[in-house]
Amino acid sequence: MHTFFAYLARMKYIQRWGLMRNSFPENDAEHTLQTVMIAHGLAVIREKIFHEPCDAEHCAMLAVYHDAGEVFTGDMPTPVKYFTEDLHDKYKEIEDKARGRLLETLPDELKDTYRPYILDMENDPLWPLAKAADTLSAYLKCAEEIQAGNSEFEEAFRTTENKLKHLHLKEVDWFLEHFAGSFALTLDEMNRI
Repeated sequence: MHTFFAYLARMKYIQRWGLMRNSFPENDAEHTLQTVMIAHGLAVIREKIFHEPCDAEHCAMLAVYHDAGEVFTGDMPTPVKYFTEDLHDKYKEIEDKARGRLLETLPDELKDTYRPYILDMENDPLWPLAKAADTLSAYLKCAEEIQAGNSEFEEAFRTTENKLKHLHLKEVDWFLEHFAGSFALTLDEMNRI
C-alpha cells in the first residue's frame, strides 16, 4: 500500500501563520489552491501579455507541490525559519529530507513523474514564477487580514510587499497592478464592475 495521496490529503490539517492571530484561519490546502491559481495566472500573463512562451500547466503543477513536504514538517513560521542563518540552513535540510521521504511513499513506477515537482522544483526554469505565486498568496492573505481590522498582519504585509517588489518579475508587477486591488472589493462592488 502506498501513502502519497493520503499524506497530501492531510495538508488541510496544517495551519498556516501559527504565531499570528488570524481573523480567517488558513490551512496548507487552501493556500496551495490559491498559489496554484496564481502560478498558472502568472504563466499565462508571461505568455499572453509579454508574449514569451510559457507552459502555464507545468508552472501550476510546480505550485501544487510547493509545500508538500510540510505534511511531515508542518508550516514553520517565517520568523522562526529565519531566526538565524544556521537555523534556516538546518530547516532547509529538514525540508529536503521531508520531500525525499514523501517521494518514497510512491510506487517506483511513479517516482520519476513526481520527482521534478517534489525534489527538483527549484531547478526548474518556471520555479521563480511558482515561488512568486506563493509570496503573492501570502501578500493577499496579509491584505485580507488588514482589511478585516487585524493589525497583527501589518508588518508581514509590508515585508511581503517589499519582497514582491524586489523579485523584479514583470508578471508579478502586472498581477499586482491589474488583480491585487480587486481583493479589497466587496462582492457587491465586484458585481458592479
